[in-house]
Amino acid sequence: MAITNNGTENKLPAQQVPTGYTRPTITTFDIVGEYQKTLTLSVLKVTVDDATEATTMTNIFDDAVIGLDKQVADLVTAEYDATATVNSFAQLVAMTDNIVVEGPNFLTDAATSYVCTVRLFVQIV
Repeated sequence: MAITNNGTENKLPAQQVPTGYTRPTITTFDIVGEYQKTLTLSVLKVTVDDATEATTMTNIFDDAVIGLDKQVADLVTAEYDATATVNSFAQLVAMTDNIVVEGPNFLTDAATSYVCTVRLFVQIV
């Protein structure tokens, strides 16, 4: 019995996927009847940015501290009992940033982040 996170699929539209990037292949399961939750997760831009856009996209998923796979695994581990067999995977379905260039207060010192809409699927066996 254990908690297993199978990773995060990149379901972004093609125009948001950089040239040279390969979408991750993960193990999924039939999601009908399984627990589903939509999350908004932040990935600190300075942590994952690279000169190559494809590497930045990969880092958004794979960064060991703040990547989507790490955040999803941490959430599932915190929310579920490890004495059960728990499987999960997620899908990145939208991504933007936290920069709002409107109004008089847009020049703040807030750290720039990628804001990711992620669908989480959990199966308890």
